[in-house]
Amino acid sequence: MAENIMKGQQNDLSSLMEQASKRDSTVSFEGFSRDDGNIPGNILIVESGDCVYSFAKSDIMDRETIGDNRIRVYVREGATAFRLGRMRAGEPQDAFMVAMENIAPPTSPRVPGEPRPAGGPVGIMDAEAMEHLAPPPAIDVPGAPRYAAAGMGPAQAAQPRVLAPPLSTVGSYWTNSCIAGDAFANNCAHFLSDAFIRAGYTELSGPNPHIKARCYTYARRPIRARNMWSWFKSKAVRTSDTVTPNTGWWAVFQLDESEYWGGHVVLFDSDTCTYYGTGWHGTWRQYMYQW
Repeated sequence: MAENIMKGQQNDLSSLMEQASKRDSTVSFEGFSRDDGNIPGNILIVESGDCVYSFAKSDIMDRETIGDNRIRVYVREGATAFRLGRMRAGEPQDAFMVAMENIAPPTSPRVPGEPRPAGGPVGIMDAEAMEHLAPPPAIDVPGAPRYAAAGMGPAQAAQPRVLAPPLSTVGSYWTNSCIAGDAFANNCAHFLSDAFIRAGYTELSGPNPHIKARCYTYARRPIRARNMWSWFKSKAVRTSDTVTPNTGWWAVFQLDESEYWGGHVVLFDSDTCTYYGTGWHGTWRQYMYQW
Protein backbone atom coordinates (compact mmCIF):
# COMPACT_ATOMS: atom_id res chain seq x y z
CA MET A 1 0.00 0.00 0.00
CA ALA A 2 2.76 2.45 1.05
CA GLU A 3 4.72 1.44 -2.06
CA ASN A 4 1.76 2.32 -4.27
CA ILE A 5 1.41 5.72 -2.58
CA MET A 6 5.13 6.47 -3.07
CA LYS A 7 4.95 5.39 -6.72
CA GLY A 8 1.89 7.59 -7.25
CA GLN A 9 3.66 10.59 -5.73
CA GLN A 10 6.70 10.03 -7.96
CA ASN A 11 4.48 9.82 -11.02
CA ASP A 12 2.74 13.07 -10.03
CA LEU A 13 6.10 14.81 -9.54
CA SER A 14 7.41 13.53 -12.87
CA SER A 15 4.26 14.77 -14.57
CA LEU A 16 4.62 18.24 -13.02
CA MET A 17 8.30 18.43 -13.99
CA GLU A 18 7.47 17.43 -17.55
CA GLN A 19 4.76 20.08 -17.70
CA ALA A 20 7.14 22.76 -16.35
CA SER A 21 9.84 21.82 -18.86
CA LYS A 22 7.43 22.52 -21.71
CA ARG A 23 7.36 26.14 -20.60
CA ASP A 24 11.11 26.66 -20.46
CA SER A 25 12.21 29.30 -23.01
CA THR A 26 8.65 30.21 -23.97
CA VAL A 27 6.57 33.39 -24.03
CA SER A 28 2.96 33.28 -22.85
CA PHE A 29 -0.04 34.87 -24.58
CA GLU A 30 -3.70 34.62 -23.70
CA GLY A 31 -7.05 35.35 -25.26
CA PHE A 32 -9.88 33.77 -27.23
CA SER A 33 -8.72 31.33 -29.90
CA ARG A 34 -9.65 29.55 -33.09
CA ASP A 35 -7.85 28.11 -36.11
CA ASP A 36 -6.45 30.69 -38.51
CA GLY A 37 -8.49 30.31 -41.70
CA ASN A 38 -5.92 32.27 -43.70
CA ILE A 39 -2.77 30.38 -42.67
CA PRO A 40 -3.13 26.58 -42.52
CA GLY A 41 -1.48 25.14 -39.42
CA ASN A 42 -1.78 28.40 -37.45
CA ILE A 43 -3.98 29.34 -34.51
CA LEU A 44 -5.37 32.81 -33.78
CA ILE A 45 -5.16 34.28 -30.28
CA VAL A 46 -7.49 37.28 -29.92
CA GLU A 47 -5.92 39.16 -27.01
CA SER A 48 -8.16 42.23 -27.24
CA GLY A 49 -10.27 44.24 -29.65
CA ASP A 50 -7.04 45.88 -30.83
CA CYS A 51 -4.65 42.96 -30.99
CA VAL A 52 -4.74 39.51 -32.62
CA TYR A 53 -1.83 37.05 -32.95
CA SER A 54 -1.32 34.18 -35.36
CA PHE A 55 1.05 31.40 -34.22
CA ALA A 56 2.09 28.18 -35.90
CA LYS A 57 0.68 25.30 -33.86
CA SER A 58 4.11 23.64 -34.02
CA ASP A 59 5.54 26.62 -32.07
CA ILE A 60 3.06 26.26 -29.21
CA MET A 61 4.82 24.21 -26.55
CA ASP A 62 1.95 24.11 -24.05
CA ARG A 63 -1.51 25.56 -23.48
CA GLU A 64 -4.09 25.82 -20.72
CA THR A 65 -7.71 26.89 -20.36
CA ILE A 66 -8.17 29.92 -18.10
CA GLY A 67 -11.97 30.24 -18.15
CA ASP A 68 -14.61 32.12 -20.16
CA ASN A 69 -13.49 30.28 -23.31
CA ARG A 70 -10.04 31.90 -23.04
CA ILE A 71 -6.74 30.04 -23.24
CA ARG A 72 -3.12 30.75 -22.43
CA VAL A 73 -0.53 29.45 -24.89
CA TYR A 74 3.23 29.12 -24.36
CA VAL A 75 5.03 29.98 -27.59
CA ARG A 76 8.60 28.87 -28.28
CA GLU A 77 10.94 31.82 -27.76
CA GLY A 78 12.32 32.99 -31.11
CA ALA A 79 9.32 31.76 -33.09
CA THR A 80 8.12 34.08 -35.86
CA ALA A 81 4.49 35.07 -35.49
CA PHE A 82 2.12 37.67 -36.89
CA ARG A 83 0.46 40.45 -34.93
CA LEU A 84 -2.62 42.14 -36.34
CA GLY A 85 -3.80 45.39 -34.80
CA ARG A 86 -5.18 48.81 -35.55
CA MET A 87 -2.94 50.69 -37.93
CA ARG A 88 -2.60 53.96 -39.76
CA ALA A 89 -2.43 53.98 -43.54
CA GLY A 90 1.12 54.48 -44.73
CA GLU A 91 2.82 53.00 -41.67
CA PRO A 92 4.91 49.86 -42.27
CA GLN A 93 3.53 46.70 -40.65
CA ASP A 94 6.16 44.14 -39.74
CA ALA A 95 6.01 40.50 -38.72
CA PHE A 96 6.26 40.20 -34.95
CA MET A 97 9.24 38.29 -33.58
CA VAL A 98 8.69 36.49 -30.28
CA ALA A 99 12.08 37.35 -28.84
CA MET A 100 13.90 38.92 -25.90
CA GLU A 101 12.75 42.40 -26.93
CA ASN A 102 9.21 41.39 -26.01
CA ILE A 103 9.91 39.75 -22.67
CA ALA A 104 10.21 41.65 -19.42
CA PRO A 105 13.70 42.27 -18.07
CA PRO A 106 14.76 40.31 -14.98
CA THR A 107 15.06 41.92 -11.56
CA SER A 108 18.14 44.11 -11.40
CA PRO A 109 20.15 43.82 -8.17
CA ARG A 110 20.61 47.18 -6.48
CA VAL A 111 24.05 48.46 -5.56
CA PRO A 112 25.14 51.28 -3.23
CA GLY A 113 25.17 54.73 -4.84
CA GLU A 114 22.50 54.04 -7.48
CA PRO A 115 19.70 56.55 -8.15
CA ARG A 116 16.56 55.99 -6.11
CA PRO A 117 12.94 56.56 -7.19
CA ALA A 118 12.01 60.12 -6.10
CA GLY A 119 9.03 60.11 -3.80
CA GLY A 120 9.27 56.38 -3.11
CA PRO A 121 9.25 53.19 -5.15
CA VAL A 122 7.09 53.13 -8.27
CA GLY A 123 4.34 50.55 -8.46
CA ILE A 124 4.91 47.82 -11.05
CA MET A 125 2.00 46.19 -12.87
CA ASP A 126 1.54 42.48 -12.28
CA ALA A 127 0.56 41.68 -15.87
CA GLU A 128 2.00 39.58 -18.65
CA ALA A 129 4.47 40.50 -21.33
CA MET A 130 6.15 43.77 -22.94
CA GLU A 131 4.72 43.77 -24.77
CA HIS A 132 3.86 40.52 -22.91
CA LEU A 133 5.42 39.83 -19.49
CA ALA A 134 5.50 42.26 -16.61
CA PRO A 135 8.90 43.58 -15.56
CA PRO A 136 9.90 42.53 -12.05
CA PRO A 137 9.89 45.12 -9.26
CA ALA A 138 13.17 46.80 -8.39
CA ILE A 139 14.77 46.04 -5.05
CA ASP A 140 15.89 49.14 -3.15
CA VAL A 141 19.02 49.24 -0.99
CA PRO A 142 20.51 52.14 0.97
CA GLY A 143 22.21 54.66 -1.31
CA ALA A 144 20.39 53.62 -4.49
CA PRO A 145 18.85 56.38 -6.65
CA ARG A 146 15.34 57.35 -5.68
CA TYR A 147 12.35 57.51 -7.99
CA ALA A 148 11.31 61.01 -9.13
CA ALA A 149 7.70 61.47 -8.05
CA ALA A 150 5.28 61.34 -10.97
CA GLY A 151 2.95 64.28 -11.53
CA MET A 152 -0.38 63.48 -9.89
CA GLY A 153 -2.55 66.04 -11.67
CA PRO A 154 -4.05 65.82 -15.18
CA ALA A 155 -1.48 65.27 -17.91
CA GLN A 156 -0.42 68.53 -19.52
CA ALA A 157 -0.74 68.97 -23.25
CA ALA A 158 2.35 68.97 -25.45
CA GLN A 159 4.15 72.31 -25.63
CA PRO A 160 5.43 73.02 -29.16
CA ARG A 161 8.81 74.75 -29.03
CA VAL A 162 11.35 75.89 -31.57
CA LEU A 163 14.41 74.86 -29.53
CA ALA A 164 14.82 71.48 -27.83
CA PRO A 165 13.54 71.82 -24.25
CA PRO A 166 16.06 71.02 -21.52
CA LEU A 167 15.94 67.46 -20.21
CA SER A 168 14.93 68.81 -16.82
CA THR A 169 11.67 69.96 -18.42
CA VAL A 170 10.92 66.37 -19.46
CA GLY A 171 11.13 65.34 -15.82
CA SER A 172 8.34 67.79 -14.94
CA TYR A 173 6.08 66.07 -17.49
CA TRP A 174 6.72 62.54 -16.20
CA THR A 175 3.46 60.97 -14.98
CA ASN A 176 4.25 57.24 -15.14
CA SER A 177 1.50 56.93 -17.76
CA CYS A 178 0.54 57.55 -21.38
CA ILE A 179 -1.75 60.51 -22.08
CA ALA A 180 -4.14 58.10 -23.87
CA GLY A 181 -4.47 55.94 -20.75
CA ASP A 182 -3.19 52.69 -22.27
CA ALA A 183 -0.42 50.53 -20.82
CA PHE A 184 1.60 47.45 -21.61
CA ALA A 185 3.14 45.33 -18.91
CA ASN A 186 6.54 46.91 -19.62
CA ASN A 187 6.26 50.64 -20.25
CA CYS A 188 9.76 52.12 -19.99
CA ALA A 189 9.83 53.61 -23.51
CA HIS A 190 6.04 54.04 -23.68
CA PHE A 191 5.76 56.33 -20.65
CA LEU A 192 9.11 58.11 -21.09
CA SER A 193 8.35 59.00 -24.72
CA ASP A 194 5.01 60.38 -23.50
CA ALA A 195 6.86 62.76 -21.16
CA PHE A 196 9.28 63.80 -23.93
CA ILE A 197 6.44 64.56 -26.36
CA ARG A 198 4.39 66.57 -23.86
CA ALA A 199 7.52 68.50 -22.85
CA GLY A 200 7.82 69.71 -26.46
CA TYR A 201 9.71 66.99 -28.35
CA THR A 202 6.96 66.70 -30.94
CA GLU A 203 9.43 65.19 -33.41
CA LEU A 204 8.61 61.90 -31.67
CA SER A 205 4.92 62.26 -32.50
CA GLY A 206 5.07 62.09 -36.29
CA PRO A 207 7.05 59.93 -38.71
CA ASN A 208 10.55 59.53 -37.32
CA PRO A 209 13.31 57.34 -38.79
CA HIS A 210 14.32 56.12 -35.32
CA ILE A 211 10.83 55.01 -34.22
CA LYS A 212 9.61 51.64 -35.52
CA ALA A 213 6.77 50.78 -33.12
CA ARG A 214 4.09 52.80 -31.33
CA CYS A 215 1.19 52.21 -28.94
CA TYR A 216 -2.16 51.47 -30.53
CA THR A 217 -4.09 54.51 -29.28
CA TYR A 218 -4.56 57.94 -30.83
CA ALA A 219 -1.46 59.08 -28.87
CA ARG A 220 0.84 56.78 -30.88
CA ARG A 221 3.67 56.91 -28.34
CA PRO A 222 6.96 55.11 -29.15
CA ILE A 223 7.15 51.85 -27.15
CA ARG A 224 10.58 50.31 -27.79
CA ALA A 225 13.65 51.13 -25.72
CA ARG A 226 16.08 50.47 -28.58
CA ASN A 227 14.18 52.92 -30.79
CA MET A 228 14.50 55.59 -28.11
CA TRP A 229 18.20 54.73 -27.76
CA SER A 230 18.68 55.38 -31.49
CA TRP A 231 16.95 58.73 -31.09
CA PHE A 232 19.06 59.64 -28.01
CA LYS A 233 22.24 59.00 -30.02
CA SER A 234 21.03 61.20 -32.88
CA LYS A 235 20.57 64.19 -30.55
CA ALA A 236 23.52 63.81 -28.19
CA VAL A 237 26.28 66.40 -27.87
CA ARG A 238 27.81 64.69 -24.81
CA THR A 239 27.97 61.03 -23.85
CA SER A 240 29.11 59.03 -20.86
CA ASP A 241 29.14 55.43 -19.67
CA THR A 242 29.50 56.28 -15.98
CA VAL A 243 26.90 57.59 -13.53
CA THR A 244 28.63 60.68 -12.08
CA PRO A 245 27.04 62.99 -9.48
CA ASN A 246 26.39 66.67 -10.24
CA THR A 247 26.76 66.44 -14.01
CA GLY A 248 23.19 67.44 -14.89
CA TRP A 249 20.36 65.58 -16.57
CA TRP A 250 20.89 62.56 -18.83
CA ALA A 251 18.78 60.43 -21.16
CA VAL A 252 19.95 56.90 -20.39
CA PHE A 253 19.78 53.55 -22.17
CA GLN A 254 20.68 50.57 -19.95
CA LEU A 255 21.59 47.20 -21.44
CA ASP A 256 22.75 43.71 -20.57
CA GLU A 257 22.03 41.54 -23.61
CA SER A 258 22.77 38.36 -21.65
CA GLU A 259 19.74 39.17 -19.48
CA TYR A 260 17.45 41.24 -21.70
CA TRP A 261 18.06 42.16 -25.32
CA GLY A 262 15.50 44.96 -25.47
CA GLY A 263 17.24 47.23 -22.96
CA HIS A 264 15.70 49.92 -20.77
CA VAL A 265 15.35 53.72 -21.01
CA VAL A 266 15.17 56.21 -18.16
CA LEU A 267 15.74 59.92 -17.49
CA PHE A 268 18.37 60.65 -14.79
CA ASP A 269 18.98 63.79 -12.74
CA SER A 270 22.51 63.37 -11.39
CA ASP A 271 22.28 66.55 -9.29
CA THR A 272 19.63 65.01 -7.02
CA CYS A 273 20.41 61.33 -7.75
CA THR A 274 16.86 60.67 -8.91
CA TYR A 275 15.43 58.95 -11.97
CA TYR A 276 12.21 59.33 -13.95
CA GLY A 277 11.14 56.00 -15.38
CA THR A 278 9.72 52.59 -14.62
CA GLY A 279 12.89 51.31 -12.95
CA TRP A 280 16.67 51.55 -12.73
CA HIS A 281 19.06 48.77 -13.83
CA GLY A 282 22.30 49.94 -12.31
CA THR A 283 24.22 46.71 -12.89
CA TRP A 284 23.67 46.92 -16.64
CA ARG A 285 25.90 48.93 -18.99
CA GLN A 286 25.01 52.62 -19.02
CA TYR A 287 24.72 54.61 -22.27
CA MET A 288 24.16 58.22 -21.21
CA TYR A 289 23.34 61.21 -23.44
CA GLN A 290 22.99 64.98 -23.00
CA TRP A 291 22.00 67.72 -25.44
